[in-house]
Amino acid sequence: MSFRKREDLLESLMKTNPFMNKAKKVINKKVAQYTQPQLNNMEAATTKTRNQQVKEQTTSNHVPTKIKKEEDLSNKTSKNPVQSQSPLEEAIKDHDAGIKGNKLAVKKAYSSLKELSKKQPKNLEIKAYYGSATTLLARDANSVTDKMKYALEGLKQLDEVVETSPDLVLARFLRGNVCYRLPELYFQRTSTAIEDFSYLVTAFEGNSSILSEAEYTEVLKNLVEACKRTNQLEKATNYQEKLKALKHGGHFNEAEDKAKPVDNNYEVSNEGLTDEAMEYYKKALYGDADDVKEALNFFDVFVLTNPSPEVEMIYIDLQSMQGRDSINTYEMFGSAIKSMKAMDSLINEHPSLHELRAIRSRHCLRLPELFFRRAAIAVSDIETLLKAEDYLKEAGADTHHQLLFDLGFAYEKLDMLDAAHETWNKLLKLRPSKDIKERVQEKLNIHSYKEIDLRTLSTVTKEKLYEAAKEMHHLGAKGSKAAAKQSLEAWEKAKDAFPDCEIAKTYYAASVALKGKFASDPQEMFGETIKGLKLLKSCIKSDDPELKYLRGCIYMCLPEGFFHTSDKAAKDFKSVKSAYENNRENAPITKEQYLKLLYDLGHLYKKTSFIDKAMKTWKTLMKEDPHSEYARRIAHQVGEEE
Repeated sequence: MSFRKREDLLESLMKTNPFMNKAKKVINKKVAQYTQPQLNNMEAATTKTRNQQVKEQTTSNHVPTKIKKEEDLSNKTSKNPVQSQSPLEEAIKDHDAGIKGNKLAVKKAYSSLKELSKKQPKNLEIKAYYGSATTLLARDANSVTDKMKYALEGLKQLDEVVETSPDLVLARFLRGNVCYRLPELYFQRTSTAIEDFSYLVTAFEGNSSILSEAEYTEVLKNLVEACKRTNQLEKATNYQEKLKALKHGGHFNEAEDKAKPVDNNYEVSNEGLTDEAMEYYKKALYGDADDVKEALNFFDVFVLTNPSPEVEMIYIDLQSMQGRDSINTYEMFGSAIKSMKAMDSLINEHPSLHELRAIRSRHCLRLPELFFRRAAIAVSDIETLLKAEDYLKEAGADTHHQLLFDLGFAYEKLDMLDAAHETWNKLLKLRPSKDIKERVQEKLNIHSYKEIDLRTLSTVTKEKLYEAAKEMHHLGAKGSKAAAKQSLEAWEKAKDAFPDCEIAKTYYAASVALKGKFASDPQEMFGETIKGLKLLKSCIKSDDPELKYLRGCIYMCLPEGFFHTSDKAAKDFKSVKSAYENNRENAPITKEQYLKLLYDLGHLYKKTSFIDKAMKTWKTLMKEDPHSEYARRIAHQVGEEE
């Protein structure tokens, strides 16, 4: 944070923030020590759309000419110069044609390399090409979700090759070019491109036979631009000098590459993050809008007296949370985008500070993937943390287990369910806490759903049909895309068979709204959700608590800034609450549903400024089951009010 920003913030807070009085002396003493950081001379950001950015990801990840020549020679004999090409050679030929824009060649290369990889799983050359071909599928995909998925899968293959054989020039060249062209906002892989290009520069200076001069020139040019992109201006200048020397036939000074610029952008306070600061932040992470506001009031001052990168990162995260809780859609999106850019910039300045990546990964997973596409960055950050042995040792087993759970969740957001299951099963083998274990098991159960032949339901009774269709809907609501799809089909059959049945019409409407949850783009999401809401508005004619609870849960989950359904959710929940409390012997909902209803209803009251009603509702929850998960979540809030 610059000196001017601190001055402006200090001036605006002097009269409004309750933490200022006790901090005045400390602030006056410390602010005077700060100097304005050097201005970043970053190149202007482009205004390309997300789809345009992803489409350009691999336009020149070709194989070095000299590598290809060696491959050609190794596959030919002097006795038979016109011998037919091997399957790998054919696949490489299609791969290179795909790089030039041939979409059919990309699909052909991907299929061939996938088969070759299965037959020769230890062949790193095949695996490297396979990873590159997968990222080309991302370039050509129509769905943004597929673009993210294939890009990440290809990167994973390339990362594994480089990790296995760091000196494999082919893999470095392919991965470097892929990472260089991925949009930084959604993948954060420019640092990987820099790593690979830097390796190639050093390797070429030791053995100029690995690349042609033209290829080496291209690597240097990309390296200069990548360093500028991440604000590593001193490195960019060093590589620019190498380019000039190359053009003028000069010699290279290898010592220049090894010189690391000193980061003077921050004067870190000795105090840093205190226990008190972390307590405020944790309350905001797991609390509500009031907890976020209180934490922001504290950090408004704390960031002035403790300007470490970790403190500033938390401050950015808190500002994002405040925007998240806004009912103004402009503020919601504006805050998220501003926070994304600020976090990325801070990590580019301090790439080795692991806590920054931990905070950013949590932030990425909070954002709706359909709008922001940040799950791929969460994957990158978490994988970096999981490889940092010192960080994991200091953070402890619980943090390690949470990171693995979050990694699986990120894969789930990207629709990479095999990778998610593999990660969660790996976590279960580490014997995590009861809470983590239950959450993992629930995720695995949700995604273990297997589609059934719905024709078999046409022969069962109405009660059996409804029982099966309700189970599909509940699994769909928890996250099973397959179950949600079949729920809609099953309830459509039920509605057609029993057109006057309120239950069938309501669950059908709920399943239509649920379809929006799994939409591939915002337009589809809004269209399906609005269609479902219109049906829900008119289909419930009775006071059936089960149906009102179903509708209330849907209203509760919708973003208030878009749909303004909090009042409707509260009205349905109040009706269900009364029905449950007046008929406990033959309760219309389960006790677990009742506890969750009390928890959610309290938050709805608090969101709409009925604080007394919120406290009363939560006290009922505490009395009903003080040891429940929901009671533990709100215990501190009820205690503070008393």
